[in-house]
Amino acid sequence: MNILLISPCPDDNQRHDSMAIPQLTLSLIAGLTPEEHEVKIIEEVFNEVIDFDQEVDVVGISIMTQTAIRGYEIANEFKKRHKTVVFGGIHATVMPKEAIMYGDAVVIGEAENGLWEQVLNDIEAHKLKEFYKLDKYPELNRYVAPRRDLVRKVAGKFKIAPIETGRGCPYKCDFCTVPTSFGSKQRHKTIDCIIKDIESIEEKFLFFLDDNITINKKFSRELFERMIPLKKGWVGQASINIVNDKELMKLARKSGCKGFLIGFESMTDTGLNKYRKTFASFDRNVEAIKMLQDNGLMTMASLVFGLDDDDKQVFDTAYKFIEKAKPAFLQACALTPYPGTQVFEKMKQENRILTDDWRQFDAKKVIISPNNMTADELQEGYSHIKDRVYSHRSILSRAIPHIFSSVAETILYFSLNYGARKWHKTGLTSKIYRNSDDMPVDFDVTKYVKPVKKLVLA
Repeated sequence: MNILLISPCPDDNQRHDSMAIPQLTLSLIAGLTPEEHEVKIIEEVFNEVIDFDQEVDVVGISIMTQTAIRGYEIANEFKKRHKTVVFGGIHATVMPKEAIMYGDAVVIGEAENGLWEQVLNDIEAHKLKEFYKLDKYPELNRYVAPRRDLVRKVAGKFKIAPIETGRGCPYKCDFCTVPTSFGSKQRHKTIDCIIKDIESIEEKFLFFLDDNITINKKFSRELFERMIPLKKGWVGQASINIVNDKELMKLARKSGCKGFLIGFESMTDTGLNKYRKTFASFDRNVEAIKMLQDNGLMTMASLVFGLDDDDKQVFDTAYKFIEKAKPAFLQACALTPYPGTQVFEKMKQENRILTDDWRQFDAKKVIISPNNMTADELQEGYSHIKDRVYSHRSILSRAIPHIFSSVAETILYFSLNYGARKWHKTGLTSKIYRNSDDMPVDFDVTKYVKPVKKLVLA
């Protein structure tokens, strides 16, 4: 069969020239596909155009919440042409009954352990079921070679290949979909498989997609030691408590690590105590970032604005943190109530979600009524802190600890910051997104895109 795998993207999120994190999912699905099938991948984030009239037997569409509506639009076009459409991805996993309205089948959760092969076999046998799901999370000890030859491996000016060592996260943040989709227990691939994968990658830079690559110190230590002779540069996600292990920091640097994306989430006293992902005090977290800098490691700090305990003071606290710690980059997130999270269920019940247009659920836009300030105050503070942190003055004042290690670090630093500045200046995140008065927030996606599947079948 001819199989087309698609990663959809709304027009206003296409960012082929910025530091978008490269994706791994579809190249893994292609790697799971038996060799007798032909596979092609389309990534709309890179402005790749879909030919809806091409010869194709199966269309697989992987959707996140912010790409779901675009995914449904694509499915409609292929259903008009009587093609078989299969959905997967995080949004399809948490909203399978919604996704099935637009396709023929939904893969819920992960596709290993023969599940994807079963879907393809059932298509060929004309006995496709609507829903496919494993009984338990798959073990990841069988090597699957991702078809990276089918995808773009770039982020801004960097040629960078995505890779993973495992899935799952023990931190049960109430706004995060990872525990629902991948479990709260971390599962690892074998180090032999990871090294084999790295050795197959031509690119000099890697992005580890794991939610926390250093949570298992013994595993991380062995992995970093074995990566040293491979001479790859890399970045990944970690928790700030890596600074408690000086040897691990040194090993990370020796293995080629340039920096970590670290979810601080909140620098308020209540936020620090609630999520327990960082150190318990503001000053200790500032000190920890400086320790990473002293070991040649950048910190890309992620903060979330609009948490239930946040008031207007949160923005001044966050800016003070950025000014004192001087992380290489701030990932400023607006609290987004993703389906499948505790925050979604709570805010939905309290009628505090202002829109059900999934296209706006991208963690960059204000779409909620917060608990301790108005939506307007949240929007004003959120826009203002990005004005300040993404200003030329702030970018240049934070540069000194990060740009003297190598040309690669310098390019990474300025690409991250000026990419964020460019995105901020588009104005797409400078207003509150809410439904009009005549459009209820009822999470009925058919008011945005009507499914044509039933009409075609009729």
